Amino acid sequence: MKKTLYILIILSIVACSKQDDNPIDNQDTELEYYDSMIFDGAERTYFVHLPQNYNSSASYPLIFVMHGGGSLGYQGVEAQSKLSDLSDAENFIVVYPEGLEQLGFRTWNAGDCCPSATLLGTDDVGFINSLLEKLKLELSINQKKVYATGFSNGGQLAYKLANRYPNKFAAVSAVAGVLQDFPFNPVRKVPLIHFHSYQDSTAPYFGGFSDAPLITFAFPSVDSTLLLIANNYNCNLMKQTIFSDSNTYDFFRYSDCDNNVQIELYVSQDGGHTWPGGQAFANMPITNHFNASSLMWEFFQNYELP
Repeated sequence: MKKTLYILIILSIVACSKQDDNPIDNQDTELEYYDSMIFDGAERTYFVHLPQNYNSSASYPLIFVMHGGGSLGYQGVEAQSKLSDLSDAENFIVVYPEGLEQLGFRTWNAGDCCPSATLLGTDDVGFINSLLEKLKLELSINQKKVYATGFSNGGQLAYKLANRYPNKFAAVSAVAGVLQDFPFNPVRKVPLIHFHSYQDSTAPYFGGFSDAPLITFAFPSVDSTLLLIANNYNCNLMKQTIFSDSNTYDFFRYSDCDNNVQIELYVSQDGGHTWPGGQAFANMPITNHFNASSLMWEFFQNYELP
């Protein structure tokens, strides 16, 4: 009897030891949280979403997602893009930084756009770079697989990140926002995928003046933006039509570029200044002919930093 009891105790100790060697790391991990840091003398805020199966012993791709100009901050673009839901399914981390709030309105300094961030000269790309360095110390991030995307003014900022920090972001995406940071001459050619609507009147596809308040200058067209970048990337195949349907959407590709980088462009015939395939705000038209979040994630997975 004593011998049997002794064996049971030993087996129990061994089992506990094995459990300790393989803890379920996400038991005590907060999978979503709103936090802040001090950058350039100001409190900067951000929201973090970790995938449901997050485990600190693994390493995960990270996508920064920047909201458009407005009052909602991270809540707007998280709802629009549904990237938090996709992160649970595909196992990547999503971080939603926020622009500084002025009179209840948040914007980014993407270069020529948008006030009030441009008027204040806010160093938003510096903030996101510092936030990335902070998160590298706190989360299990695959540092070769860091990406950025954004909507409208946030998409403009994604372009600026590609221009200013090309060795930090493996690829970027913009939804309904064009390049506003000139000259564009990154030391590394950053792959990019762009989504737009021909019906967008806030960031007109063909360029021109916006119907947004406080924007008093004309935006460049999407085509001129991508031509400028494709020329910088030394692409030999310009705006090839991969798919075209006058009732749904067009899909174009710029390829045979330096370092095998590609540029992709999806443009819907319907929709407007919204996130394709996402959640539309009240009374705003949206296309469901393609899903920008799924397509950008598929595109991102083709690229990592050297």
